[in-house]
Amino acid sequence: MENMIEPNIHPILVHFAYALSITAFVSYALAAFAPVGKWRETLRPAADWMLAFGALAILATIAAGLQAYYTVAHDGPSHAAMTVHRNWAIPSGAVILLLALWRWRNRAKAASTLFIAFLAAAAISLSVTAWWGGKIVYGYGLGVKSMPVVTGEGHDHEHAPGQGHGDNAKTPAADDHDKSDGHHDADATDEAEHDNSDGHHDNDAPAKAEHDNSDGHHDNDSTKSAVSPVVDVDSPEAAVESYGVALRAGDEATLRAMLAPDVIIAEGGGAERSVEEYAGHHMPADMAFTAAVEFTLKKRDVIATDDLATVISESQVHGTFRDQTIHSRMMETMVLKRENGQWRIVHIHWSSAPITGEHEH
Repeated sequence: MENMIEPNIHPILVHFAYALSITAFVSYALAAFAPVGKWRETLRPAADWMLAFGALAILATIAAGLQAYYTVAHDGPSHAAMTVHRNWAIPSGAVILLLALWRWRNRAKAASTLFIAFLAAAAISLSVTAWWGGKIVYGYGLGVKSMPVVTGEGHDHEHAPGQGHGDNAKTPAADDHDKSDGHHDADATDEAEHDNSDGHHDNDAPAKAEHDNSDGHHDNDSTKSAVSPVVDVDSPEAAVESYGVALRAGDEATLRAMLAPDVIIAEGGGAERSVEEYAGHHMPADMAFTAAVEFTLKKRDVIATDDLATVISESQVHGTFRDQTIHSRMMETMVLKRENGQWRIVHIHWSSAPITGEHEH
């Protein structure tokens, strides 16, 4: 059953609900003013049936829509858009259901002017609902394999990205994930380049010229074009920085090389459990987000043994992404494992929160 509703059946049902309801309204209106008697005789019963079937479709559509609302991966801004869509959909659907019951009980008579007026208002409300539905798909990329950049926090409700709908801002590696969600922090550290044009990194990080972007989060624009698959790094911090650089540069080959095949990337209460799953979902969005905003590394802690390390980075993220202002603080945790002399990332966790006046420092 889960495969049948993944990504979900809501987009299929919604077309029936909308088309039948709107066509029913148009038919009632035409029948009320039709100069030819035959039109009235055929349009009225047709409109009654379309409204009845439209009401049934609305019940199924709302049920599928609520299932999608709680299961589809999303970030903060897209969560807000989903909520607006839901808040229009439920009242609009409820009114049409009531009107369908009213009409069915009085179908022996011609539809009254009052009934048609209420149905017109419901049709307008349903159209606004449909517009928001299109916005969350085409504007935020929800429900599609490759998400055009999710912004905001997601579903952490929090919603992070952030998924959670949280704030926005992602971290080096996954920065764009949250993108505006603030879910990722930037490891940025390469002094020279990070600062770089971005100017947003405070270079706490080692900043090596070779690392170029040592922060992996923010490398400069210059790094963007000249990023080579950096896999042979000499420390966990360097690996984190290099990952951020590759993310900002949109270098998918390097990102794949630095991630373990079964990497777990978590944020906003959800997780992607392989390189392939991440590449097919949030990676494109993370790359776009990371390239659009600035990260300032505030603090980095490293807990390491010979072949296992955890790098915890605290950053601030500022900028504008998809017409949304990003001003967040972000925490990023990366767990790395050394195999055959190469550090690879086995786990990433991002979380973020908006910066308010008293929290900024």
